[in-house]
Amino acid sequence: MNASVVKQAIWFVVLISALLAALATGWMLHKPADYGYSFWYDQMDIRGHIDKYGPKNRYIRGFDDLSREQHLELFGGIVDAVHNQGRGLAELEFTDSRGRTKPLLRKPEIVHLQDVANLIDVLSVAGAVSLLIAAIGTFMLIRRRIPIQWKQQGLLLGGLLGAVALVLLIAGPKAVFYQLHVWIFPDDHQWFFYYQESLMSTMMKAPDLFGGIGATIGFVGFGLYLAYLVILHRFLRRG
Repeated sequence: MNASVVKQAIWFVVLISALLAALATGWMLHKPADYGYSFWYDQMDIRGHIDKYGPKNRYIRGFDDLSREQHLELFGGIVDAVHNQGRGLAELEFTDSRGRTKPLLRKPEIVHLQDVANLIDVLSVAGAVSLLIAAIGTFMLIRRRIPIQWKQQGLLLGGLLGAVALVLLIAGPKAVFYQLHVWIFPDDHQWFFYYQESLMSTMMKAPDLFGGIGATIGFVGFGLYLAYLVILHRFLRRG
């Protein structure tokens, strides 16, 4: 195989790893802010959504009596739990207007969120590995003064991202979101919940909230990736 092709293939792996690392970093930066839930709570009128479906819940009543701050706190509890291997999910509870303490989550929801916690652990490792590959690969390739064929790499990266965008455009974001659930989560674990049976789905206005969160993660991630490419270009020009 041509040496130039091998070098560009290595650069492609490094650039893809950097993109994944940037998206993972964008994702992790959202965690301290509870994925911007307070912002989306207002923008998506989640309060109104809770007021509509909370009273219709078949299993747990009184969630719609809580304040905005209590809703934000409970969502933050879910975020903390799924980022801590699922610990604390079963302990999440609230007190209704009559002073009765109730669990926030039912067993199927806890099982699903535990699956989410397990997935987060895997994605965290994948993000760390991507960052390691990108950092070491970039350092070594710059040190050895191996140039990037920017036009070639741009076509490859653009083609890959274009294919992803095409799938989203043709199938639709919601269909892709649901199909990923089918592929990722165990067959015997419930992952789709109607608003009338799940306070979790109600407070998240699923899947709308995930669309907003995904957009901001992508925005931050691609911003970080663009910054990486600009810095990389400058370093290579100096070399």
